[in-house]
Amino acid sequence: MGIQFGTEGWRAIMAEEFTADNVRLVSQAVAEHIQSTRSGAIRMVVGYDTRFLSDYFAKAVAEVLAANGIHTLLSDRAVPTCAVSRYVVDKQLASGIMITASHNPPLYNGVKVKESFGGSAVTETVTSIERRLPNAVVKRAPLDQAVSQGRVERVTLEPTYLQGIKRSVNLAAIRKSKLKVVVDSMHGAGDHLIERLLAGGRCKVTTLHGHPDPLFGGHAPEPIPKHLGELSKTVVKQRAHLGIANDGDADRIGLVGPDGKFINPGQILCVLLDHLLHVKQQTGGVVKTVSNTSMISRMTQALGLKLIEVPVGFKHVAKLMLEDDVLIGGEESGGVGVRGYLPERDGVFIGLLVLEAMAVQGKTLTEILHDLEKRYGRWHYARRDLTVPHDRIARFFDRMKATPPAQLAGVPVASVNPIDGIKLIDRDEGWLLFRRSGTEPIVRVYAESLKAPRVNQLLDAGVKLIETS
Repeated sequence: MGIQFGTEGWRAIMAEEFTADNVRLVSQAVAEHIQSTRSGAIRMVVGYDTRFLSDYFAKAVAEVLAANGIHTLLSDRAVPTCAVSRYVVDKQLASGIMITASHNPPLYNGVKVKESFGGSAVTETVTSIERRLPNAVVKRAPLDQAVSQGRVERVTLEPTYLQGIKRSVNLAAIRKSKLKVVVDSMHGAGDHLIERLLAGGRCKVTTLHGHPDPLFGGHAPEPIPKHLGELSKTVVKQRAHLGIANDGDADRIGLVGPDGKFINPGQILCVLLDHLLHVKQQTGGVVKTVSNTSMISRMTQALGLKLIEVPVGFKHVAKLMLEDDVLIGGEESGGVGVRGYLPERDGVFIGLLVLEAMAVQGKTLTEILHDLEKRYGRWHYARRDLTVPHDRIARFFDRMKATPPAQLAGVPVASVNPIDGIKLIDRDEGWLLFRRSGTEPIVRVYAESLKAPRVNQLLDAGVKLIETS
């Protein structure tokens, strides 16, 4: 299989498809694309996360960009993806490249391309890059030589990134609060950033797994329940108000309540929407991916807000944040973006904004959520990931598109949403969604219902449909 970009950049297994030669090839295609859209001097920034050899691959990118006449700013340390996005915007650069595989397992690495507005590469850009790959002839300038000639410059991205957060979050209110917070950086680029930003006040922050580990403790650095056992136990043990987890490149978030239970990322979006509307007195529409909670739909309908549903992938959210009057947008996997910050997801920023909502409102997150659930219903959600051979995945989706089931675990199917994968919505507002991973031989099965027992019934029905395909 050739190099193909997924919902967020290109990712592959290291030493198989993800090699230095292929990274250089992608970098050459990116350079040619940028040069085709810009005239005059071009500047780009390159960052990387804590994955194995990410710094090495970042240097390979810099060598190619420099050889193509692009002045390249190379990060001097591992940083969150949004640090690259912020640097692109604040320094008015043409683009940015981030070496990361985000939440994927340790064997993976990847390349994310950031546009001049700071968000992920739009569909047109990705198409242009992929089109150039077959005929690209890689140019390469040895890094030491490029540095000595001033074509590559080592830079520290963190100060600019942190200044962006400080402009957008009321850190003083959080510091004054008596909140106790546990942060799980999952051995990724989130490091001790939240702890450092909140130092010097009454708020107490404990950081877990803040040191880099290319193996991420032995599992994928994805902030989902099965990876957050230690965070949950620590929150309960310390009687903390909140647990915050960020993925490998710190652009996604997972939250754990004081009872140690995982909080649905869709609920996070609802909490922040309520805070932005009623406390910060902001207005605007909402974007949600097809896999996100129906609580958002009910909330926007009740408040008379415009709601747009898009395929999974934050690039679809970012596009609308640029083109439409969008206040907030988010995806089920923990990526949330807010107008006035960047058209980009940032797990560190979102975690701090949740703490701001708690500090300013003088309520726990549980209290805020209960208030919202009284108005918009208590939704129950879960996801299962199934490893399935590629040929069976194709066969399953062909079958589902041709003849979707008439019922889900005994309840008639009311509608089918094909915007991304196959989403079956039953008569009781419960739903079941099937999506294939863009990077792994995995089918993701999502379910949501107003009735807790119904969620597992839906998931069981979904798994059976796949296994019998």
